[in-house]
Amino acid sequence: MRPILEVDGLTKDFTPPLSFGKLIKFDLGRGIPVRALDDVSFRLERGKILAVLGPNGAGKTTLLKIIATLLLPDRGSVLLNGSGLEEKIKMSIGLVAEEERSFYWRLTGRQNLEFFAALYGLDRKTAGARIGELSELFAVDYAGKRFDSYSTGMKRRFALMRGLLHDPELLLLDEPTKSLDYAAALSLRGFIKETLVKARNKTAIIATHHMDEALDFCDLFMVLDKGRLRAFGTLEELRKQVGGPTATLGEVFVKLTAGS
Repeated sequence: MRPILEVDGLTKDFTPPLSFGKLIKFDLGRGIPVRALDDVSFRLERGKILAVLGPNGAGKTTLLKIIATLLLPDRGSVLLNGSGLEEKIKMSIGLVAEEERSFYWRLTGRQNLEFFAALYGLDRKTAGARIGELSELFAVDYAGKRFDSYSTGMKRRFALMRGLLHDPELLLLDEPTKSLDYAAALSLRGFIKETLVKARNKTAIIATHHMDEALDFCDLFMVLDKGRLRAFGTLEELRKQVGGPTATLGEVFVKLTAGS
């Protein structure tokens, strides 16, 4: 069976923006490009949960945004179900970014979700049922309040709900439990693992700094460091790579990213 996701040779450079000091000196040199991803390739089978681990600046968020078609790579390709067509990829992916800026703050939480549901092509009845299901899952009983009145944790819950609205095949989550309390984080992990992946054969990629969280519900682990793929596989496979048969995930991570 063909993998749901095929990533080949992804490379992405970013040019540093001009500083104020350079502008006032009329120094318009853009500086040396920074390589965020360097020839990253992997395959992901359907029904798996992949944890993307790496130090700050390793390229985790850049990888997710390229897969979601929000960024174009300088080189390389992404295929989802064998297709590289942008619209097909967009409709099959749910992205929840670490920093959420797409909600309309003067609308209520429910009005925001209804708006995004319409963008996904959901009819009113389907959208209403889906919003109700997700509101119950995340214990949201304040959907009628203006979005700008919500706490950071509440806004995070709505971002997660929006990413799940259209029942995507592949879910991309950047620090999904950030700002969530323990009970909400536990509920989310259970929902992803049991309801989405096991029951509905969905697939998820999760960028996280939390080793315990990754170990708790992920099947596969990817370690990125300075844009390069250092390791990919199960914990046992990563242990073999570093020569530590009983090493914890944290110990494996430190060995693979030593000096970063």
